[in-house]
Amino acid sequence: MGTLIKNEFKTHNAKQFVESLDETSNSVYYVFTGKPQSYTEATTPTPTDSVTNSQYQVWDEMISGKQITTDDAKHMIKKNTWATNNAYQAYDDNNGSLLDTAYHIVTSEGTDYHVWKCIANNQSSGNSTSKPLYSDVSSSLNTLYLKTADGYQWRFMYTITGSNYTKFTTSTLIPYIAHTNASTNAVSGSIDAYIVTNSGNNYNEFCNGTFTTVTNATSQVLSSSSFTLSTNDNFFNNCAIYIKSGTGAGALNKIIDYVGSSKTITLESAWSTNPSTSDSVFEITPSITVNGDGSNATARALINTSSNTIANVEVITRGSGYTYADISIQANNMASANLAVIRAPIAPTGGHGFDPINELEGNHVGISVEFANTETANIPTDNDFRQVGILKDPKHANVHINGTVSGTWTTGELVTQANTTSHGYVISANSSSVLLANVVGHISTGNSTNHANISGGSSDATMNVTSVFVNTTEAATINVSNESQRSSFTTFDQRHIFKHNLGSASAYSEDEKIVQDDTNANAHVFFANTSKVSATSIRGTFNIATDNVVIGQTTSRTSKLTAQTNPDLVRNAGEILYLNNIDAVSRSNTTTEVVRLVITF
Repeated sequence: MGTLIKNEFKTHNAKQFVESLDETSNSVYYVFTGKPQSYTEATTPTPTDSVTNSQYQVWDEMISGKQITTDDAKHMIKKNTWATNNAYQAYDDNNGSLLDTAYHIVTSEGTDYHVWKCIANNQSSGNSTSKPLYSDVSSSLNTLYLKTADGYQWRFMYTITGSNYTKFTTSTLIPYIAHTNASTNAVSGSIDAYIVTNSGNNYNEFCNGTFTTVTNATSQVLSSSSFTLSTNDNFFNNCAIYIKSGTGAGALNKIIDYVGSSKTITLESAWSTNPSTSDSVFEITPSITVNGDGSNATARALINTSSNTIANVEVITRGSGYTYADISIQANNMASANLAVIRAPIAPTGGHGFDPINELEGNHVGISVEFANTETANIPTDNDFRQVGILKDPKHANVHINGTVSGTWTTGELVTQANTTSHGYVISANSSSVLLANVVGHISTGNSTNHANISGGSSDATMNVTSVFVNTTEAATINVSNESQRSSFTTFDQRHIFKHNLGSASAYSEDEKIVQDDTNANAHVFFANTSKVSATSIRGTFNIATDNVVIGQTTSRTSKLTAQTNPDLVRNAGEILYLNNIDAVSRSNTTTEVVRLVITF
């Protein structure tokens, strides 16, 4: 049994991820850093999907993280930078391998970048030598299509600002940025180009010239300085006549009668604007008829006058609503012609530019998160990291909320904020504050129009939230005043932080293992000075404010712990979706690191 997982299914999954960042009941994602200690392996190892390697160990070695916002995630498409003398594949609704070809390009113009879809490539007869320019298109539909001097036709898709290009672009991918005008002007079922699969021959019903007499809107007398007009009656019957320049330019009609002696034509329908004998120039070619389920698609044949073959087809009106179209060619002398074969590729559902994510295979999602030094003292810069990843919907261990309370909270009850759907469980409470554990989502403060109430699931208590502090030292009390608390959920610090009294002259060294006597609790030092030590990879429970000595296993330095600040997040509560082991990255208070990830769905 043959199966097909369509590109739309892949892009659907990518869309769901990106959309989840900005939905009302949204998931919360963080880019996190970890693994401050060196690898035990000689080379950077590839993470394995074992429970230990991809979960427990990751949590042990996690350092800090920053929330992924809607501005940090973009759909990504293949990067095909336009270059002169390259050939590009034209859109073809019958090409099942289109997504594997270079059928779209990106060009630079000024500080911005512009993405184009190749609609026609001059019947695959040559390379592209004319760069499409955004300055040549405007807000109207017709000029979103640009025909360049090399015979290529391009459809403008969207623009990437220089800043977004720098933020997201990789060696192989560029970001997608929604462009309202390009998408709203898309026309479903349009015919934007034609493919000549057989050029035929003996198409000798061709000429150009001017109008000698304009009797009325359906009757004119022709003349030509380049061609000898046939004296045979009906010679141009069923041919198309196109006003190429001058008065009435762009109009297409059909000849239903030709009188050879007088060079008089009779037209199928009246011109909307009569041609002028002073400046109107016409071309006569075999006529093109579009037979399908849409409407208003018109085109004309372009003749190679050396071989009397159909070299190309020019779109006059694109039409709309087609799901199929059969092309017929008419002229008077069809019996002697080797009939050409012409095919009409139909625009995708919604039209070219309606859904660039699907049209351009946007099943890649680029994530670019900037760690700017300490992020206002919210993430550490004291050590390096060797692992980055994505964490979904973690639980915040202790969240201190202030506000106006009505009612009495019950210890252990579920508290929910309606406008954010965030929730947690009561640890302790009083008349003006509540301390929550296992908080999922981000609890927000209120304003004059949004009171941001939280309410108990088992009691009648409510609170109008006025301030929120993430992480507290004392999990069982309301009274908090420690250096690690923060007012924003946008970052987290997953280190254990201890205050200590040194029994030795200097602090522990970076990355060394420390062990507490009697308890055998141990950890690895992330950073230490004479007043505090931060650590990862905690094993056991350290006793605080006791005589138990903590001993450095490398330096032999000792100290006694006087206070502890626990990590912001509940260990193992949240989904680790992505892991990447990298070479060590050193951080400092004056540097900015950009974590750039690409996920392919």
